[in-house]
Amino acid sequence: MSLRFMLLISTCMFAFSCKQLVYVLTDEDIKKHYKDKKTKPQLKYISYNNYHIYHAIAGNSEKPLLIFVHGAPGNWYSSLALLDDSTLQKNFRMISVDRVGFGKSNYGHAVPSIDKHVRYLEKIVKEYNHTDQPVYMVGSSYGAPIVASFATQNPFLVNELYMVSPVIDPSTEKMFWFSYMAKLSLINFWLPRSLTVTSDEKSAHRREMRKLKPHLKRIRSKTYVLMGTDDWLAHPSNFTYLQNMLVNARKPEFIMLEDEGHTILSNRPELVKDLLLKKMDY
Repeated sequence: MSLRFMLLISTCMFAFSCKQLVYVLTDEDIKKHYKDKKTKPQLKYISYNNYHIYHAIAGNSEKPLLIFVHGAPGNWYSSLALLDDSTLQKNFRMISVDRVGFGKSNYGHAVPSIDKHVRYLEKIVKEYNHTDQPVYMVGSSYGAPIVASFATQNPFLVNELYMVSPVIDPSTEKMFWFSYMAKLSLINFWLPRSLTVTSDEKSAHRREMRKLKPHLKRIRSKTYVLMGTDDWLAHPSNFTYLQNMLVNARKPEFIMLEDEGHTILSNRPELVKDLLLKKMDY
């Protein structure tokens, strides 16, 4: 068997395995999910510069704004269980975004700059925060430093900040072998665009975290940090890093979950719900 043929087979297997890792719901899947539900979110676009940000809106427009920001890869429905919760719908106006580059928000267009994500989130808050109350923000994985950056730049606009499985410590930022492979044109051609966007974000992540580091002391909001002891993606140092950096946050709480991995938001949505509703029995 020639080396070229073996490389081709390996490439195909790698690309196929990566596609299995991307959790995708089609429009038809979403339609079926909400077929028998009493309420379903509005699905809309909002434009900012050259970006068209797709987002889901659910809940009570007379209540405080609650925004969910997913990791990489991800979609607005990464927070589906929380968006669908009737109690949260009564107490919040919830918005979950497709970050630019993912889902239906300029799919395939990588935006490694955290500041650029913050800019369109500011536009969303301005558009939907009809109560003018400070907002609640939940960021998971790579979404965590994005909401943290939002809070540093808008310290009095954020009431509560939730960083779930945060990947934010620049000193222990991981660069996986498949991120390097995704840069190869032969492999890149076969990969879902969401994975190439993820690879591009990952390549810039350490630099972006270093830029964010000196500003974390600006966070003034009530802050929760949630991590799992079995998180294979976020190094435990991310937990202690935030314990040391959130020096001005309002009574920050740090919750380490035994035997939990990286996908807390999807595996333990009830925990985030209880924290939001202040039913803290963890």
